[in-house]
Amino acid sequence: MMDRLIGFTLLAVALCLPALAQSSPILLTVSGHISRYTDARLKVYQFSEADLQALPQHSIITQTSWTPKSTFTGPLLRDILQKAGAADGQVKLSALNDYAYTIAAHELIQYGTILARERDGRKMEIADRGPLWLIYPLDDMPARLRGPLQDAKLVWQVNRMDIR
Repeated sequence: MMDRLIGFTLLAVALCLPALAQSSPILLTVSGHISRYTDARLKVYQFSEADLQALPQHSIITQTSWTPKSTFTGPLLRDILQKAGAADGQVKLSALNDYAYTIAAHELIQYGTILARERDGRKMEIADRGPLWLIYPLDDMPARLRGPLQDAKLVWQVNRMDIR
């Protein structure tokens, strides 16, 4: 009887392993004026790391006030907004520490901003302003648009977006 119980237990664990291996933590939750949901009850679209990696990846080579010239890679904000069925409007990006900044969706799209997951080919961890950092192509923008006001928009440790 005990052998049979152990056998069933091992079989159950073996069947669950592929599902556990494929699970990926949620990195980004999008809410507000969206038309697609991964959780209809909560009316949110949640992106795991795998979901974000499945989107086309784009690179921006730029320097920030905190980094030397680096290659930042991640999906376009446009693609994230489109995937969640976001309405045009204002996008409030919030960080793990609750810092938030609201930016017009058309600006995020116009400048080809990305939610960078990598810097110079390495995943950004929380200690490195990750896991997600809003990056503009700063070096390609007019000088009048760069500086402290633009720096405030570079939200790092992004984990939530609310579309208004």
